[in-house]
Amino acid sequence: MSGPLGSLPGMTYDPTKNRYFPTPKGPPPPLPPPPIARDDSRPGPSSASSSVRWMSPQPGCFEVRLKRARMDDVGEGGEGSGHGNGRGRGRRGVVGNLRGKSAGRRKYAMIGEEERILSTLELEAEHHSCGCHGEIITSHRSFGEEGYFATTDHGKLVVHNSEGSTSVFSVCAQNLVGIHIDIPRMIMMAIAGGPDPHLHLFKRDPEMLNHVFMTHSELGLKTGDIYGMSSFDDICTLGSAKSLTTINYTSRLTSTHRRLFSDALAVHQTSRDLVFVGQRSGNVALEDLRISSRIQNVVASTQKGKAVVGVKRLNDGAVPWGLAVSGMGDEMLLFDVRFGDRPLRGLKGHVNTFHTVVSMASSPDDRFLFASGSDRRIRCWSTITGEPVRPPPSGDEGNDVENPLVRTFNQKVSAISVREDLGLDVVVRGELMRFGRREQAYA
Repeated sequence: MSGPLGSLPGMTYDPTKNRYFPTPKGPPPPLPPPPIARDDSRPGPSSASSSVRWMSPQPGCFEVRLKRARMDDVGEGGEGSGHGNGRGRGRRGVVGNLRGKSAGRRKYAMIGEEERILSTLELEAEHHSCGCHGEIITSHRSFGEEGYFATTDHGKLVVHNSEGSTSVFSVCAQNLVGIHIDIPRMIMMAIAGGPDPHLHLFKRDPEMLNHVFMTHSELGLKTGDIYGMSSFDDICTLGSAKSLTTINYTSRLTSTHRRLFSDALAVHQTSRDLVFVGQRSGNVALEDLRISSRIQNVVASTQKGKAVVGVKRLNDGAVPWGLAVSGMGDEMLLFDVRFGDRPLRGLKGHVNTFHTVVSMASSPDDRFLFASGSDRRIRCWSTITGEPVRPPPSGDEGNDVENPLVRTFNQKVSAISVREDLGLDVVVRGELMRFGRREQAYA
């Protein structure tokens, strides 16, 4: 039978579905029988599943699953759902449910695989790059499997490359609070706090790669307290006392100031224009750097009104419109920024009484959230389920102590970085501890 478009080469028209399907190889299939009236209390095979079966051979287990799904669909829809168009909508719903459940099972299987990796982490190496006793690492950025950048409170910049060699540069006499890396433009920027806040911009000559030019610039801050730092592309944002400072070096080096209602203790820049700011007042504001507004756009707040000391915008693939917020009073919350009046869920077990920023990081896909607490512990949660990740006891006490999610560190953990293989870089004062997967236990 030809359809409304006539006979199309390589296509077969199904009158019950009112659609064209690719003609299967081999002998042509018989035309479907005309619809006949039947008792609705005894549902027959749906035309959608019938067309699927004659278009391509399926194993018997697939037919059993389809049959079970059809029976469940009729049972949920009742007798009235078997008439006309309602029956077609029900069949599409079954296929959609099967696909959704399959995708959900794959997602949770991947979560289980990553949890097993985290449960096998152990100490791989310890780096003591600080040359002076009592020198503290103030910021840390890892790249690749082994490389990292770090700054210290003695004004030093530490570069450890992927080949294992370490270089230490004395940049200035003041405390370096953060570092910005722009690999495509071959630019690196170190931020110095203290009584005279300023920045050091390093730019490699594209024609003579061994030559590096350094530029010094004042930041113009009223106080030297820089609480948070975040960057995106060629824009870097600093959080300080009731203000944000934005640094741009696209055409020339400039810095602009933006007044806030409260101190910016934590910042996360998600684009060249948007910055999430965690404030001492307990609110998280979304600042659009393109406009100037006297009205604060609050997207989340701590439940106890305590200061926000950590904020992280999550990937939509993990939590759609998700925002992780760490506050004093042992609060670790997940928000949907569209509905910030209440959190999606609270992550249990976090301990924090510090009024300073404690470290918070996430896995590359944002499905796992890591945070250090005032009890010198590191905890991990699944952002999808909200459940904590606790490594099971291995029976070997030494291995349990080596896992960063189990051990208690000697001092406060000031920085955490998650590598691509879910290994952890943990900074404790002037020491960098690198944790990796225990291959024999994982196998």
